[in-house]
Amino acid sequence: MSDKRLNNSIFLMYLVSKDYMEAHGLSPEKFRELDEKYLILNYVAECPDIFDNMTSKEMIEEIDRYVGA
Repeated sequence: MSDKRLNNSIFLMYLVSKDYMEAHGLSPEKFRELDEKYLILNYVAECPDIFDNMTSKEMIEEIDRYVGA
């Protein structure tokens, strides 16, 4: 993986976690528990091109679908 792609993936993981916690009123600990159960950040890292073109709202909706919320 190129440095640029890696940096983009890390940035997207940051955005998804921050926005998802904010949207659902989750603490970092609660998000970490959810991530451990569903591997949310791994999902984002595996599909950065998809998330790269999404708005914050669309990212949250995608994660909701992914975890079955």
